[in-house]
Amino acid sequence: MSPNQFQNDAAIRQLILKLIARELQPGSPLPGDDEDLVATGLLDSMGWVGILAGLEEATGIRNFGASWPAGRARSIRELVNAVRADLAKAQTHISSSDSQGGGRAHGPVSVAGWGWALGSEKVSAATVEQECALPPGTIRDRAGIESVCRAVANEAEISLGVKAAELAIEKAGLGAEAIDLLVATSATCLGFPSLAALLHNRLLLRESCAAVDVGGACVGVIHAFAAAQGWLAGGRRRVALIVASEVNSRALARPGVPGEFRGLFGDGACAFVLQAAGSTLAEGMRVGDFVSGCSGAFSSTLGVWQQDNGALEVAFKGEPLASAAVATLNQVVGSLEALSTTPRSAVDFFAIHEPNPRLTEIFAHRAGIPLEKIARVAHMAGNLASVTCGVNLCKALSRLEEMPGGSPRGIIFAAAVGPGLLWAGTYLS
Repeated sequence: MSPNQFQNDAAIRQLILKLIARELQPGSPLPGDDEDLVATGLLDSMGWVGILAGLEEATGIRNFGASWPAGRARSIRELVNAVRADLAKAQTHISSSDSQGGGRAHGPVSVAGWGWALGSEKVSAATVEQECALPPGTIRDRAGIESVCRAVANEAEISLGVKAAELAIEKAGLGAEAIDLLVATSATCLGFPSLAALLHNRLLLRESCAAVDVGGACVGVIHAFAAAQGWLAGGRRRVALIVASEVNSRALARPGVPGEFRGLFGDGACAFVLQAAGSTLAEGMRVGDFVSGCSGAFSSTLGVWQQDNGALEVAFKGEPLASAAVATLNQVVGSLEALSTTPRSAVDFFAIHEPNPRLTEIFAHRAGIPLEKIARVAHMAGNLASVTCGVNLCKALSRLEEMPGGSPRGIIFAAAVGPGLLWAGTYLS
């Protein structure tokens, strides 16, 4: 659709009614213009996000409704007013130029191995809801999470990370002595020695193997890819190991953390072996260029800080965060289309960060991507923070490997958003 189609209130209202009808239960009557769609129970928060995403798709308004004022009614009339006002403003869009932070590698880098590990205890959504004192259906129906995977007593970021790393190294067909760069990321493994140093010791890597930690929370694994690619492509190292590991269940099980937030998360780790051009390993899928940035306008939608007494202070604005995440993921995919010169319709699989499965479905509809092309883990493991995008990338690589030919061939887009609002993406081909 073209934004020029919506130059009057009648056309805008017709579009809104169409989107509302799509979200309502079959046979439900359309609401009055001044009824609050969420407060009256006609829609849940994810249904509201679906309407906002649909309006953005149809009108071209960037991040529509992401900062919807707390006291403003979520009604047809207010949606019409908001669309009319936003269409009158000049909108800025994420560019696929150098301002995105994208760049060309100096030499090809490819993926030689991958692996992942999840917390050994699978907890049903109903149990999570009871633990977090949430109404029945909050986690399963509204978020789409059927279960979460949690680390048991003898599991932590290190043990899960080691397990994923050993699987990746084995798949690459080499020994730990071949690794000369380790890049690690985690939002839950805090303290010193850092995760990279601890993994380095547990994996018995060579003393000359560099150990580097990167941040980014949910975008951490893509930041780790970018860091490793820079070292490898510059010829300073030959084989890199990337590890992301999170144990959210313990980090978030503290006073003051709202149940609708901590109930979304699970525990796990993922790992990848990357090789520089000319390495002796079998050539795998090559890592392409990167896009990255930070949309500071949405920095207040999610924040976690540790207080002096050890409790966590959490700022969590679910609806604006969800709307901004869907819109930004779609924009990252658009930038990757430009970088790879590949339309999304020709991409084999998408590995994205999943804040929750319902948002994955909304994103797929918004982006025009068949849901079966999106590798998914959150429905059965929960939001794994930095590990989510990585596990989904592992699953996408495995699915390609299972196709005729016996080795991954095709193209994968990887995209993630995180607190800040940080965003990043790359592609493998």
